[in-house]
Amino acid sequence: MLGAGGIMGVRFWCLAGLALWLLSSGGAPVAELAASAAGQACRVTEVTDGDTLKLSCGGKVHRVRLLGYDTPETFQPKCRAERALGLRAAQALRDLVASGPVTSVLFDGRDRYGRDLAQVAIGGRDVKLYMLSTGLALPYSGRRRPDWCG
Repeated sequence: MLGAGGIMGVRFWCLAGLALWLLSSGGAPVAELAASAAGQACRVTEVTDGDTLKLSCGGKVHRVRLLGYDTPETFQPKCRAERALGLRAAQALRDLVASGPVTSVLFDGRDRYGRDLAQVAIGGRDVKLYMLSTGLALPYSGRRRPDWCG
């Protein structure tokens, strides 16, 4: 039983607690807090393809599979068209990386290849949203991959 206020009261207190926590943290978004929790700045050291890069954070190198989107393959494409699109996607990510510093990283486990899974922002821009806006990426949640050759 929820008592006085019911579910609306619970929502209010959850939102109030979140607001107080954000204010006490200087208003920084959660992803930024995760990236700076250890006081370590991150920088991109290599763009592998359109959805994979290497980050150096406090001297530790992370092979990162970027979350939330998929780009065409460049290393084992199913057709020449997929490889061409994959190279364009990788260049789009390089262009974004060149536009500014890493401003947030939120690590979220590892994939079956041992890569760190993460959401990343460059110069304040969410990498996933940027890549989706280029038309060279599709939303991806870890299930069946898109067919770039069809």
